[in-house]
Parts: sequence; C-alpha cells; structure tokens
Amino acid sequence: MSQAAREGMPCATWSMIMNKRRRFHYVTALALSLILPQAAFGQNAPIKKALVVNGRTADAAVVQIDGHSYVDVDTFARMINAAVKFEPDRVILTVPATQAGAKPERTAPGLSKDFSKAGISQLAEMREWKAAIASVIRSGVAEGNWLVPLLHDHRVRAEASLSQTSLAAKTDSDQKALQLLRNENTNLGEWDNTTQASVHSLNAEKSINPLAVQNDPLLAKITECGNFLNAMLVDGEFADSPTCH
Repeated sequence: MSQAAREGMPCATWSMIMNKRRRFHYVTALALSLILPQAAFGQNAPIKKALVVNGRTADAAVVQIDGHSYVDVDTFARMINAAVKFEPDRVILTVPATQAGAKPERTAPGLSKDFSKAGISQLAEMREWKAAIASVIRSGVAEGNWLVPLLHDHRVRAEASLSQTSLAAKTDSDQKALQLLRNENTNLGEWDNTTQASVHSLNAEKSINPLAVQNDPLLAKITECGNFLNAMLVDGEFADSPTCH
C-alpha cells in the first residue's frame, strides 16, 4: 500500500506535497552553500606574533583577531616575574614592588660621589694656595720674601690632594673632569712661579703693585675656572669650559 493510501489522501495531492518538499530542500541547500563561504571569509584567520618585554621574547604569545590583540596572561606574567591569580570574575596580576618602583638607569654615568668629594677638597686646597699668592703680591717685597716659603707648602698640599682625586676617578666623566682640575692646578703653579719671580727681581725699596691682582688675566681665568669646577662637582654631571684649558 502506498504512503498516500495509508494517510487517506488522493495520489495527486500527495505528489504535490512531495514536490514542494523537494523544492524546499533544494532551496535550503542552495542558500547554505552561499551563506557559509561568506561567513568563513568574514572572519580573518588569527595572526600570531612574538611578544618582547624588556628584551625577553615569547614566540606566538600575541594573537591578533579582527584588528584586536590578545596576550596570554600566564606568559606575560612569567616574562615580568609577576604573580597571576584567576578568580571567577577577574584576573589579578601582581608585579613585584622592586620592579614596579624601579627607576630607569642612567644611560650615561655622571661623576662618581667619591670623585666629586675628592675634587671639592682639592678645589679648597687650590683656593687657599691662590689666596696665599695674592697675599704675597699685596704685602710688598719685604713681607713677600717672608711669605714666599709658605707658597711651597700650599703647592705641596694642592698636589697631594690632586693625587687623591686621581685615585678616586672611576668613570669616563671622572677622567674628563680630572683633566680640568689638573689644568687649574697647572695654571695656579704658573701664577705662583710668576709671582715669586717678581718678588725676587725687586729690591727692598720697590714693591709689587697691589693692583696687579685685579688686572692679572691669568688670575681671572683661574678664578672663573675654579667657580665653574665647583658648580660642576656639586651638580655631579661633567661639563666643559674654555677657562679650564
């Protein structure tokens, strides 16, 4: 017995129903064949990239989908030495305090503390030496001859301090600043020699012009360089000045 007979309907009616079903299945299959490829092309394939954090690299740790980047939390936490905790509604990432508050390192080291301290002490010795030379000039020949031996003592102390400063020079900036201090010491020695020569060339009736201290270009250079060096050592960063050459 046919299906139409079993369901109690005419054969023509049954044939019409079956044709409609076949057309429906055909249209549905055709629609799916058109929709599915479009959906497949509508979503871009994931792009995996390496993640680099402070020079450390993790391959394929970043996934880009439709213009958005996603990073694996566990991988990122390991790269920054952080602790990660997963809760039902959130992810907690804890960065170590020493790392979170770390200050960026200086790309170029300045003057070391020990060198700056030694350099400031040397400048103090050179200022006393400079003051003694000026006193010889202002005192005249008689007293100047008596003060001249003191200049030797000041020279020895300044050179001893310079040796200590040389031992404290560690960085490149220290070495550059040390050369400027040596130049200042050399200029002081030259001014000392000139002053003593002037004292020895005069007799008791003559004296050195006190205004020579104010008008001496070498003294002006020494004074300006000394002020510059003091400011540089206090600041802790190397700088240069023509007055120290």
